[in-house]
Amino acid sequence: MMENCALNGFYSPAQRARFLQAVGRRFSVRTFTGEADTARKSALHYAAERVALPGVRLEIANCEEHKLYMKLPGVVPITGTGQYAAVIADMTHPYARYHAGISGEAFVLEATSLALGTCWVASFKRGGLTVETKENEKVLAVIPFGTYDCDMTPRRRKKLTDICDGDPAEWPIWAYNAAECVRNAPSAVNLQPWRMGYAGRTLMLQKKGLGGDMDMGIALLHMSLGVGEKEHLIRWEEGKYMASLLAEDRVL
Repeated sequence: MMENCALNGFYSPAQRARFLQAVGRRFSVRTFTGEADTARKSALHYAAERVALPGVRLEIANCEEHKLYMKLPGVVPITGTGQYAAVIADMTHPYARYHAGISGEAFVLEATSLALGTCWVASFKRGGLTVETKENEKVLAVIPFGTYDCDMTPRRRKKLTDICDGDPAEWPIWAYNAAECVRNAPSAVNLQPWRMGYAGRTLMLQKKGLGGDMDMGIALLHMSLGVGEKEHLIRWEEGKYMASLLAEDRVL
């Protein structure tokens, strides 16, 4: 049985507009030049409370870099900031990991709008965490944030036709824009583990390959943002597709 997604109407038009504007400016920063100042950190504390979907909370904390972040072969280490947001999920919630992806990415886009760099980190040393969890909770990812002085590096992205069933150039402009917004979404080791299809005023999102549920939550937020101000309804699906987004001219 299909269920409506909690993302429907959760973010205000002003939040959605801010997130969408930040999509094109976001990129992963691993080398920071310093920590966010008091004003921007306070803004992120406020944002963390407003962007978390049911079953998720975001807690801002400080850490010792070498105690939290792993050194991985061929991967630039996280340096230059001890500030991070912990993405904490109540694992009894049926959509915990999806909601964690949506909520964490909303936080990332809020930070981007404040001219701060971020990076999703799902592999970390749990002994280095400086946040406390409640019963049934788990820290699914941490998001370091801070200032940076590097230019945006070119993103390695698959062609839009490689992640869509059919030719997206033949879709309505809202569906094309939503698919393009998904193409710009971050994912673990940049796998872009999703595929989209369009039929009957509906854009469908499918998991492909090794992607995790948080990756799919991130993609779902981007898909919704890409629709812009057009009225739409998101539902969880069963079987081949993970979620569907229905958009049409009438108010749903």
